Amino acid sequence: MKNNRNFSSFEGGNRRRGSSLPIIPIALVVLVIALLAFFWSRGGEQPQQRVEKVIPAEKLGQ
Repeated sequence: MKNNRNFSSFEGGNRRRGSSLPIIPIALVVLVIALLAFFWSRGGEQPQQRVEKVIPAEKLGQ
């Protein structure tokens, strides 16, 4: 004989209350994404500009 058990989520004593994921890790992930979006919107890394120094002719021969 087969023993057919119904593993329904609606019955049994081990019911979870509320959401299945804890709120703190979700809040941390949202905070990290918000910080990344904030820094991205500020422009991120700026391209380097070439700096040319003027060297007097007297110092070129030394």
